[in-house]
Formats: sequence, structure tokens, C-alpha cells
Amino acid sequence: MSGKSLSAIICVVLAIGSRAAAAPPEAFDAFKRNDYATVLRVCEAPAKAGDSVCQDMLGVLYSEGQGVARDQAAAFHWFQLAAAQGNPTAEFNLALAYERGEGVAKNMAEAEKWYTKAAESGLPHAELRVAGLAIDRSDWKTAMKWLRPAAAQGLPPAQSLLGSAYEFGQGVRRSDKQAAKWYEAAADHGYTPAQSSLAGFYERGTGVDRDYKEAYFWYAVALRDPKDPTLKRDTEGLKRVAAKLSPDDVADAAQIAKDWKPEEVVLGPKTKSKRAAASSRGPKLRATGTGFYVARDGSLITNNHVIAACSEMRISDGANGIPAKVIAVDPERDLALLQAPKPVDAVAVFRSDKNRLGENVVVVGFPLSGLLSSEPIVTAGIVSALAGMRDNQRELQISAPVQPGNSGGPLFDGSGRIAGVVVATLDTVQLARAIGVVPENVNFAIKAEEARQFLAAHGVTVATAEGGKELSTAAIAEQAVKMTVRLECWK
Repeated sequence: MSGKSLSAIICVVLAIGSRAAAAPPEAFDAFKRNDYATVLRVCEAPAKAGDSVCQDMLGVLYSEGQGVARDQAAAFHWFQLAAAQGNPTAEFNLALAYERGEGVAKNMAEAEKWYTKAAESGLPHAELRVAGLAIDRSDWKTAMKWLRPAAAQGLPPAQSLLGSAYEFGQGVRRSDKQAAKWYEAAADHGYTPAQSSLAGFYERGTGVDRDYKEAYFWYAVALRDPKDPTLKRDTEGLKRVAAKLSPDDVADAAQIAKDWKPEEVVLGPKTKSKRAAASSRGPKLRATGTGFYVARDGSLITNNHVIAACSEMRISDGANGIPAKVIAVDPERDLALLQAPKPVDAVAVFRSDKNRLGENVVVVGFPLSGLLSSEPIVTAGIVSALAGMRDNQRELQISAPVQPGNSGGPLFDGSGRIAGVVVATLDTVQLARAIGVVPENVNFAIKAEEARQFLAAHGVTVATAEGGKELSTAAIAEQAVKMTVRLECWK
């Protein structure tokens, strides 16, 4: 906490709009873009005339050697002048100089005095530092006095420390729910120690409902930080919860963690409207599947279970994706009709005749997103049975390998026509536990006829064709990738 960069403190205050003095706007803009030569040029005269903000900025430049030769004595001089006028950031930076012994003899009493002055002005970093000094001498009453407002202003390390206080009952009555609340606030803003703690809470069901998938997500997010202070513990935690999840859930959680971005840290006293904005968490990527275009107007088909729990669907396309509207669903068939915003050129052609036992088939889709290739993956096999699980006559059994994420993708016959819509694979781990045998390549697809009937019922007429020349897998894949898309479930 005491090692916080001076320029970072300045930028924090600029972000919350603390312009107590009449420093030239050009100085603020230059400081934010790291144009220190301009800061020096614009601020030198106002600082000498008594502008406390410019004095503080010059102190930072001299302290860090930005735009000028490093000179801690000069930095201390400017900090002292600005702090004497009640500038909160200068008070903090002066305290930091006393604590580090930079430009002045080290003096912790003076450091705490100036930290306290800055804290009394509401500077969250100062509030946190005063709390930290109180904790060092086991004065939890004073620590909580300053830790609460620092956390309430949105400072992630303060939020995490407050979460720890509630978890272990230090200075407050022990409360796992309050601990989880503050850990989550810090975790959402990218603070790695809080992410690790929150992962453990979800794994154990401490202060929150036990949720192994959520635990996996937070362990994975924490491990994105190469300086994760609990790297070994988080790695072990990730392995533990992965063993309790299905491969589909692991793949989903891994993709979400890969795509996740922390919320912006906005510091300052919170008004009611700001709290509401901060607490509103927009939709996040929760799962992925596959779909394919069935008409040139942008109609596409997938499984109902791919879209069932989603607040919005998107077609993968760079960082943001393309919104897709859900038009109709059929839970019994496990099919869903979506509409893309624009027409498309390549669409599927359905077979007009019935499936044949033993015929060649090709699966194209986006399985195990985040673990395997982000490009379409192609597998081949045969029609193993003309019925699905428990003689479900709406489905086929196929030997082409299928993984989580293939759901909703096209099943092509040997001539490149649609033979079905991929729907499921057996849970081999669960079945092995039940019967002692690991089944291989037992996967299922909804028959093309069922998909055509569903689409026709909702006004979509598809192209059909009888069997033609047998194509190579490569030739089928070449045409398939033009009509097959990765679907994203956001909620």
C-alpha cells in the first residue's frame, strides 16, 4: 500500500474530478497522456504563484524523474507547499515521502499525520493507508473507521481487506455473507487476491451458494495474473473443482474466464445513482454452441438447450459478436430457430430421402471452446443406429466424435446434404460409474426430417435435394464452414 506510485495517485484524483485549485486544464490533459514536458511547461508558473495542484504535479515529476531530472528534495519542497494549502493528494504524497525517507528524513509519525489529513479529506488511498497502519498495531477500531469508507469509495484493495476482516471477525462481527460481498466487489474490479478468496468461497459454499462452476471461473481468472500471490493454491483449487464438473461446464467456465474483463475502477463518494450503475452487471458470456444457416434471409437453426437459459444470443464475430434473435423453440425436439440481422450467401441443403444405416456422415462445429481451436472442427463417422437413446425415433446415433459445444451443429451425409442436427453425446464418465464400461463414439443427432418439419411450422422453407455424388470429407468441410457459426449464450 505504501508503494503506490505518485503518478497513479494523481491520476486517480483526476479520474474522480478533484480539481480543487485553478490549475490549467491543459496540465490535467497532458498529465493523463503522460506528456510530462507539457505539464512542466504549463504548470511551472502557476506553481510558483501558489497553485497547489500544479505544485503537487511538479512534485510528482521531480519524484519520479518524469520530464526533469529526479530530485527528491525538490519533490518534497513542492509537496510541502501544496499540502500546506490542504491539497489531499499533496498531503498523501508528502506522507509517502516521510514514510520512504525521500527528500526528507524518514519519520513515520509525520507520515501518519499527513496520511490522516488526506484521509480526512476523503482520499481513498489515504484512508486505506491509515487503516493499514492501525492494523499494524492491532488497533482494529481505528482500522475499521478508515477501511469502510475506502472500500465504499470503490478501492479494490480496501474492499478485499474489508472482506478479510469480515471473514475472520477482525474489528467486526464475523459475517461470511459480508465477506463474500466485499470479495466480489474487489474481484469484479480485477483484484487478484479477492478473486482467489471468492473462488474458495464458491467451492466451499461459504457466504454464497456452493457453485463449482463459479469457483472454477474465479480460480481461472486469478490464474490469468502471472503474479498471482497464491498461484499454487489456486492451481490446486482449479483442479479440485474441475474434477467435480462435467467437461461441458469446464469448457464453458474456461471460455468465460478467457473472455472476462474487469469492471472499470471508479473512485469517489458514491451517490445513489452511481451505486446502482456499479451494481448492475451486464450480460456475460456463459456458454457456447453451434448453429447453421438454413435460409438466405439469415434464419439459422440450433438446439433449444443451447439458447434456453440465455438472456441474449450472439454469433461469434470478433470481440462483440453479432446479435441473433430467437424466433421459435421446440423443447421436445430440442430445436430453436434464430434470426441473424443480415442476409447470408451460403445456406444448408437438406436431404429429401431418409437416413440409411451405416452411411458416412460428417460433423462440423465449435467444440470445447476456449480449449480447442477457435476455428470449426470437423469429424467423420457413420450412422450407427436409426434411433437415439431409448429408441427415440426423432434421433440418429452416430459414431462421428462429438464434444460439448458441438450442440446445434450440422450433420452432413456423404453428398454434403443435411442429415441431422447434432444434439448430444453420452456422459461417458457418469455411464462408466454406473455400468463399469466406458462407451466410445456414442453420439446423437436430430433427424433432418424433424428439423425440416420444425422450420416449416415457423415459415422457413429449406432447400432439399436427393442423394448425389459421394464427396470427400475435405470437400464437405469446405462448404460447411461457410454456413456454420459459433453461437454465444450471454446472461
